Amino acid sequence: MRTRLRTLFVVALLVASSAATASATAAGASGVDRVNANASAGVNTTPASTASAASTDGPAPAQTDDAGDANRSIGYVDGYRYDTAIRVDQSDGLSDAEIHAYVRRTMARVERLRGHDFEKPVPVNVMSRAEYRANTSSAPTNATHARWNQQVWEAALIVGSDTNLSAAMSSYYSDSVQGFYSPSDDAIEIIVPSGKRAYIDRATLAHELTHALQDQTYDLAESKYGGETQDTQLATSGLIEGEARYVQNRYTERCTNGTWRCVATPSTGDSSSSSDSGGSAGSSPPVSLQYTLYFPYASGPGYVHELLERGGWDAVDAAWRDPPTTTTEIIHGEAPAVRDVTVDRDAATNGWRTYAGVGANGTGTDTLGEASIFMGLWWQSARYDAGVVPTDIRADDGYRTFRYAAPASAGWAGDTVLPYRNGDADGFVWKSAWETDADAGDFADGYVAALKAHDAARENGTWVVPEGDGYRGAYRVVHTAETVTVVHGPDVAAVNDIRPSLADSESTAGTSGGSSPGFGLLAGAFALLGALLAVVRLRRR
Repeated sequence: MRTRLRTLFVVALLVASSAATASATAAGASGVDRVNANASAGVNTTPASTASAASTDGPAPAQTDDAGDANRSIGYVDGYRYDTAIRVDQSDGLSDAEIHAYVRRTMARVERLRGHDFEKPVPVNVMSRAEYRANTSSAPTNATHARWNQQVWEAALIVGSDTNLSAAMSSYYSDSVQGFYSPSDDAIEIIVPSGKRAYIDRATLAHELTHALQDQTYDLAESKYGGETQDTQLATSGLIEGEARYVQNRYTERCTNGTWRCVATPSTGDSSSSSDSGGSAGSSPPVSLQYTLYFPYASGPGYVHELLERGGWDAVDAAWRDPPTTTTEIIHGEAPAVRDVTVDRDAATNGWRTYAGVGANGTGTDTLGEASIFMGLWWQSARYDAGVVPTDIRADDGYRTFRYAAPASAGWAGDTVLPYRNGDADGFVWKSAWETDADAGDFADGYVAALKAHDAARENGTWVVPEGDGYRGAYRVVHTAETVTVVHGPDVAAVNDIRPSLADSESTAGTSGGSSPGFGLLAGAFALLGALLAVVRLRRR
């Protein structure tokens, strides 16, 4: 996912936090593949049965535990205090005056929760789903980049060759986004169903205003908040989206427990893409892709909470000055000792070549990191019964939605993926470093167990997945001390050509013939996820 900021920070559909935690266990293919079918709107946690169309606010009891208590200017924006009473009726749309009051008071509340002042007003506009789809579908594409990126995600086993990654991401973004903040425009756009009156979900508004406050405070366009690799992007997004989600959740708590009077979202409002005209029913992206993009939302709030526990908002501010660069830091709260993992670019023969001008600093490489590695192994366990990691990944600490950690992905210390091409054929070399030999062995054995779930058979020291399978092709998995190298190509000859130095090496993992530790496929069905999505950072085209 090597993406340079397209500078949109979004709230997307897919997992309302309450629904997400209700079921993160995988059933059979039909249950897994249904995850988008019933997608619900926005991220509002007020039950429809209790949400009224109009909201007449009155002052609520004063809070004494908010970040803004130390500064009386925080929590006051353009004549509105965080507890100012306003009247907003969204049942018949929103007038300019209502939007002004609604946005200004929400800004004051975000200030109160976060402890920073807005420097200037934030315009909030409304865009129809059809208009948003038209804008995103007209974006230029780069076929070379798309082909390269496909191999990166296939290396992690998150998707197979039967999934068009570029199309899946396009579908996901166009159908899932509920709102976004654009630093280049200093404005928020709220996406509403085509043909319906405009309304603004209060949690979406609080989330996006937090992004606006982040931008005004730290400048989200700075390169350190982007990242040259998939792992770094997910890590920095863990801070950015984690803080926004944390503030959003605290805002929602105060609405639901009566501390604040809050504007209700109309119960008839349904921004689900499945009910919106022009949707892409039947083209839902794989759950593995969705959960990978969900990582900043699932783990980020927990990371921010742990910083707050250690040192309050000062600790969070320090993280902004020196943001996390690995998903391991978001998952475990500590930065790993990452090693430089180099892969020889010029070792391939017989027409196999790498990519230029894409990937980390244009080198044609990427880094997957612990979260993506875990998600690939989880998908193979949940969807194909590989038995590598637990399929129930729900967290229960109140801040993290899912756990992205297991022995097979723990101990990560760096990795480099180098995709190759030869005519219409594709392949890759993926080398990873681990803290210990045992950690490397756990990962290598888990990777081979995933291949075996696709009926892989050993052929000349290489694991070969048969034709007709989405993960078809040859894989050589070599575990040496604290490193694991995976070489993939369409057949054994291609694997030998892509990495001749390993042509005489046999896959050294998963050869015992025994089954891996079983966490078998759990029964049940996926409920739906909601407020998910990562920063929409599409790769530089």
